[in-house]
Amino acid sequence: MNNVIDFKPHWGLRGANRQTIMGMLLPSRHKPPTPQQHTVTLADGEQLLLYENGPRDCERPNIVLVHGLGGCYTSGYMQRISAKLSLGGRRVFRVNLRGCGEGMSLARKTAHAGCSQDLAHAIAWIQQYTGQRDIAIAGFSLGANILLRLLAQHQQYPDLSIIRAVAFAPPIDLAYGCQQLSIRHRGLYDRYFLKGLRRNLKRRRSMYPECPYSTLNPFPKTLEEFDDRFTAPLNGFAGAADYYQQSSSKYQLHKIQATTTIIYADDDPVVPSEVFTDVELSKSTKIYSTTHGGHLGYLSQRLSTGDRRWMDSTVIDLLTENSIHGNLC
Repeated sequence: MNNVIDFKPHWGLRGANRQTIMGMLLPSRHKPPTPQQHTVTLADGEQLLLYENGPRDCERPNIVLVHGLGGCYTSGYMQRISAKLSLGGRRVFRVNLRGCGEGMSLARKTAHAGCSQDLAHAIAWIQQYTGQRDIAIAGFSLGANILLRLLAQHQQYPDLSIIRAVAFAPPIDLAYGCQQLSIRHRGLYDRYFLKGLRRNLKRRRSMYPECPYSTLNPFPKTLEEFDDRFTAPLNGFAGAADYYQQSSSKYQLHKIQATTTIIYADDDPVVPSEVFTDVELSKSTKIYSTTHGGHLGYLSQRLSTGDRRWMDSTVIDLLTENSIHGNLC
């Protein structure tokens, strides 16, 4: 049985869609200064970008943030949490996953739910660059699944020293999640993701006109169809079913050894909460649910870290080992 967190949503934003949509749209005064950009070369020679903020003389563990599907280092939650952490004296690295945002010109392939090797390379680069081995890391949505998959593969990466990990709203069962995405809320979020992916595909086609998968006509009507016709073949999978089976982290969670916290909302319209009911966890992993919150929304009644962003303050507390036991029960 999963533990329940007493998250109280803002009185005017109790619905899952309101939490999710307003969580994306509401502006924030928390923005980090212009970051330092770093380029990391991956195992196959392609590259991704990292963005660094915070004091270089910080002796505490570096903090790494990993975005979700359709996001990049400028996603609202990435900017807010990075700003708050760096203001608190922590050194933060935002990972721009392969082919995302400004990194599209550096990679013919794309980020996907199973690209844990890319994340491992990024963390190893940070360790070498900073001279600091210990890492505290948070992943959000698709980035959270990538993180959990990496944590379960710790034996493949013995030099990585991840001391604390937080996974918010991870889609740990990709096949079921994509199926439900096209059914629930009349396919609202399926269409939302496809709109962004179509825009990115248009940019990618201008950069890589020789790519055989970049011309999708007619354009897919569901995320599952997009993955079957583009994401999977481009990244070496036989199709969407093969991609989902190999990349879902659900049946790997018992292998995790690092101190890990998974948090999801029962009313998440993107990641169905029922996928968490039968998970097998390692002793180092704890899982918590909230009744409300939507998908990465978590707009709270109470002010925390200068605003009502409960997810931000919870991530920061977990990554920095501040006392949060009053909130987790």
